[in-house]
Formats: sequence, structure tokens, C-alpha cells
Amino acid sequence: MNATTYRTLLAQAASALAADDPDGPATRQALLLAAHAGLHHSDGTGDAGWDLYTAAITQAAHDVQADLDDPLILVSGIPAPGPDSIELRRTVVDLVRALADRYAKAAAGNSGSPWRRLIWAQVAHRLDDAAAELT
Repeated sequence: MNATTYRTLLAQAASALAADDPDGPATRQALLLAAHAGLHHSDGTGDAGWDLYTAAITQAAHDVQADLDDPLILVSGIPAPGPDSIELRRTVVDLVRALADRYAKAAAGNSGSPWRRLIWAQVAHRLDDAAAELT
């Protein structure tokens, strides 16, 4: 049986970002996977950082997919992120920052409609906010 961990999935998602466009499936799956950390994080501490992270990143995921004809969802069986730790936060923040950079570069570029570039800029800002909550 293949015991893929959540952190392994984050690393795989991060490696796929450079080859995908901001509305592409790999980028959106990476965003959903990063949101999974907040939605399924459970250590019982009620950490406000995780709560604010979750609010920012789920709004970013909603914003990026709201106008697309083919919204994605995560498949069932994604491993839980596990208890809060410096390593978990670092891994999640690394992916979120890579996503923020991806969306910021797309927003500043010439591809996509002006409306999509505005959405990407807004998503980049939300992702920056989300990463700041865990650092």
C-alpha cells in the first residue's frame, strides 16, 4: 500500500506549478490542497492563525474558480495534514507563497482577460495574507 503523506502531496503540487497556467488544473489543485490544511487541521488548540489562514485561502480558492466552467474539487482520501508543527506550517507556507507568486506574475502579464488578471491579483493578495497568518 502506498502511504503518501500530506506533505508529500504538497511537494508534488509545488513542483507542478511552474508548468501550469494560473487557471490550469495543477495550479487549482495545489490551491485546493493548500486549503485542505486549514479545513482539516486539528490539534485542538483553536489557533487563530489557522482560522484566519483558512478564511483567506478558502476565499482565494473560491475567487479563482467562481467564473470557470470546470471547477475542481479534491478527490476523497487526501491524508490529513496532521498536528500543528513548525514543519507543517513551513511546508504549507512554501506552497502558498509559490501560488501567490504564480498568481501575481500572471496578473502582471499580458495573458488572460483583464477580468482574469484582476482576479489573479486579488487571489495573490489573499494568498499573501494566508501565508502571513502561519508565519
